[in-house]
Amino acid sequence: MKSSSAEKNEKEATGVARWRQGDGARRKRRRRGLSRDARAQIPALVVALLLLVGAVVACLPPAERLGWGADFAGGTSYTFVSDADADLSSAVGTVRDRLAALDVRGARVSAADGQLTVQVPAGEDDASAVAEVARTGRFELVRLDSISDADALARISAGVSDVELAEGTYEAFLDGSSVTAASAVETSSGSGVYGLALSFDSEGAQAFADVTGELAPVYGQIAVVVDGTVVAAPQVSQAIEGGQVSISLSLTQTEAAGIAAAISTGELPCSLVQQGSSAFSAAVGADELGRALVVAGVAVLALLVVLLVWMRLLGLVAYAGLVYTAVLEVGGLALLSSAGVFVPTVTAYLGAAVAVLVAFCAQLLVVARVRSRMRSGTDARDALRSAPRSLRIELGTLAAVFVVGGLVLYFVVSDGGLATSPAGLAWPVAAVVGALSLALVVLPLGKLLACGPLRDRDAAGARDAKRDED
Repeated sequence: MKSSSAEKNEKEATGVARWRQGDGARRKRRRRGLSRDARAQIPALVVALLLLVGAVVACLPPAERLGWGADFAGGTSYTFVSDADADLSSAVGTVRDRLAALDVRGARVSAADGQLTVQVPAGEDDASAVAEVARTGRFELVRLDSISDADALARISAGVSDVELAEGTYEAFLDGSSVTAASAVETSSGSGVYGLALSFDSEGAQAFADVTGELAPVYGQIAVVVDGTVVAAPQVSQAIEGGQVSISLSLTQTEAAGIAAAISTGELPCSLVQQGSSAFSAAVGADELGRALVVAGVAVLALLVVLLVWMRLLGLVAYAGLVYTAVLEVGGLALLSSAGVFVPTVTAYLGAAVAVLVAFCAQLLVVARVRSRMRSGTDARDALRSAPRSLRIELGTLAAVFVVGGLVLYFVVSDGGLATSPAGLAWPVAAVVGALSLALVVLPLGKLLACGPLRDRDAAGARDAKRDED
């Protein structure tokens, strides 16, 4: 029996008060409904979201971050011939390395029918840089007092640059073979005038120290000779020891970087003469690219329908893993492209698409194993814990094949005259992002659902089974 005061309080309780009491009870039940297993998935999903945002940011704007390359944007084709009967194929690798040193990305170099062709994608085109990489690259340091051509000596002494020296009229005391490192350096901050920073091997360092020590008392000059032409003749005021020196050459950045690249890559086996240049169109135009994107979009939507019909909620989880893997793959390639490592080509993007599909198939295999165990009566949470463990050997082997195979493809195989095959980089990236997608999206989402809809589904199945037994 209730006390009179309790009855009075109950009668005086307003509808709002009773609603508040009921709402508090409902909130309490909801808090109790979020189990420990469900709360444990939140950190992984938060990390997944942060990585997703980072990948999207890395891709924007796509034209700058990913780049389109010659296959998608076209560009300019430069043709060179040799002034002698030489095998131009031996010059391909050197020219390619020089272009890379000058930050000309995506260029293709090939030799055929007595011609060497350099294709530079739009946006990377720099005629002066292409001209620099065609240098023979013979680098020499010459004492000015050792030049026997009186006319050339007089012009150099008068400060005239680009003076050609005939063969046999001078003798170099150092050449490019003694240089261990070369780079372009600005002579003074903001001047726009560049020279060379050189490092010599031990013998070269000693030879340079001896010559500068002899010339310093009389302020003698050292001629910097590139392909038989004097580009500068700085005066020596002191002996320079230690094997390192910076030489002011009054060159542009491209000219200085071109000489440094020529020294670093070695001389070309022949002299190249530019025969002409012409524009070339993209292999994949905007219309073709648009149609390909429409087809891909339809295929992705059709896949979503199939997964929902086949696996229902687990199919949605697998689809989320596919989308997440694709976005992270593109983001990873965008970062590599920004770093100048990844070169966008049709082959590279096809390789990336195949890599994403294979990574998705690996995730789908895990989800299918989870579904199979649930259908056999295993609790959803137990199935989500045990299924990845049962496939760890297969998943590890696949990841290793992708990483090793992709790196071998990148470093060994040549793609269209490129030093490396950019398609190879898509494979190790897919292995990494596929593992992240499985660990941070597929399994956490599955476990989160196992605390709710999948758990209710298990309970309903158990009730149905008990009803059938009865």
